[in-house]
Amino acid sequence: AVVSTQSTGGLLRPAPLFDVLLTDPPYGIREASLRVNKDLKNSQFSLSEQFLELLNFAATHLVVGGRLAYWLPIIRDLYEGERSLPQHPVFRLIHNCEQVLSKKSSRRLLVMLKTRERTDEDCSFVIGDSASHGQYRDIYFAKN
Repeated sequence: AVVSTQSTGGLLRPAPLFDVLLTDPPYGIREASLRVNKDLKNSQFSLSEQFLELLNFAATHLVVGGRLAYWLPIIRDLYEGERSLPQHPVFRLIHNCEQVLSKKSSRRLLVMLKTRERTDEDCSFVIGDSASHGQYRDIYFAKN
């Protein structure tokens, strides 16, 4: 099944439904990312927020033992290993493969395994500097 997260507001019950979620989210290169809120109005949606929301969505909707696979854009000079990656208490990173796009940027294919059910307290986070994700578009187009 193909599901757009913008179309799932209220349509999916908050329960494990999927064995695998595979996605290549927009990076905001062609145009800035926007979120459609409940009033059907667009608002800015940072890349960091987008990936943290993806992990929270997957933590709710994947079955235990399910996998989340997604591409994460990286500014190579700012990458600090796993500290730079979005994380969630219910997931264990099992694959992290780099695809170099240019001297400045790359993307990483991340595959995460859901190890347990999500509790109300579980929430996604980044240990290191998540600003590099939020500023990816600005840094990508910088003339350095």
